Amino acid sequence: MLTVAQAFERFMQSLELHEGESREAKRQERQVFDAMRRQLGPKESILSGSYGRNTAIRPLHDIDLFLIFSGGNGHGETLSPEAFLLRVKHALEAAFPDKEARLQNRSVNIEFTGTGIGFDVVPAIEDPRQRNLYHIPDLDQDTWILSDPRRHQVICDAANERAKKKLKPLIKAVKRWNQQQGRPVRSFLLEVLAYEGIATLPQGASYAEGMAHLFKFMSGRVEQTCLEPAGLGPPVNAGISPGKLQQAQQRLSGALRQAVWALEQERRGEMASANGVWRELLGPDFPVR
Repeated sequence: MLTVAQAFERFMQSLELHEGESREAKRQERQVFDAMRRQLGPKESILSGSYGRNTAIRPLHDIDLFLIFSGGNGHGETLSPEAFLLRVKHALEAAFPDKEARLQNRSVNIEFTGTGIGFDVVPAIEDPRQRNLYHIPDLDQDTWILSDPRRHQVICDAANERAKKKLKPLIKAVKRWNQQQGRPVRSFLLEVLAYEGIATLPQGASYAEGMAHLFKFMSGRVEQTCLEPAGLGPPVNAGISPGKLQQAQQRLSGALRQAVWALEQERRGEMASANGVWRELLGPDFPVR
């Protein structure tokens, strides 16, 4: 019979990217960057988002790829957010004529068959006055917003160190729960809330206790304004309707009730029952035997 702690260890391992996935992602990233360098001339790229912060879970789907241009949108002129994204879309389709690129709010998505890995290509204009500060397009707001993906990585890594390296595994587990629920909460919103919530996790807490702690914190916090962690862009939950946030709160509260029940079953020594509850929450990858 697996203890809850043993089951969580196996579950956390199941969320980690395989070596082949990481290798293929890096190969395709280089392919996309080289193609775009020929088309539009970006100076460098950054693997950002959850992949860059090592909070992505398998199977790997979309990877954020920051394409950095030197001032003037890389061409010496000022373009609107939509025009710049369209330029990137057309360049991707010219470089990969058998694929259709898809315009998104702050990126252009292109997917590769075979691996199933797609890239959300984020065009970023380097700020001439401050190093590692970038302007990225926002279609919904029809404006350029500030971003610093390297700063996001530093913040995530620091929070993970403070949590004795338990934060990133817990973020991945919460993301799997979110997938099982049909993604009622934006992935990055969950992640940023976890940075804050982990600060009050008692030292020595188990993964199971950490999950319950984060569900409790997030359910009480998700409807409030969540500032962008680097203090640059709009709030992370900007543009999400009150109704959607309320639905997210209800799902998180429901998860908390189940997690508390699982902890109670574990305290009673009912490992099979506790693991069964966690499997309901986290999906079939959570082992019960």
